[in-house]
Amino acid sequence: MMKTKDGETITIKEFFKRWGRGIEGITPIQKLKTQLLGTKITLTGLFLGIIISIYGWENLWWVGIILIGAIINTGVQYLGLRQQFNMLNNMEQYDEVDLEEFLEE
Repeated sequence: MMKTKDGETITIKEFFKRWGRGIEGITPIQKLKTQLLGTKITLTGLFLGIIISIYGWENLWWVGIILIGAIINTGVQYLGLRQQFNMLNNMEQYDEVDLEEFLEE
């Protein structure tokens, strides 16, 4: 048994049912915010891994090479997510009427 924010007691099955409905209703901006946060955490871990592999370069040089490639790939992914987020944020500032007029041009 679990308790909701309101203090209501629910079963684990009901909890996962509500959680699933909440996940289905996520907006594109919420999704991108979550992806950006996860990518930042990944970049931090890769950076720290590179630093640690530098200290043990004699034995861990191959790990350093893999991490450098991963940090480049993840950095590019982060930039792409950031561009998508900025684009969606800018689109939210306009009314639907403004967007329809813009798309007709």
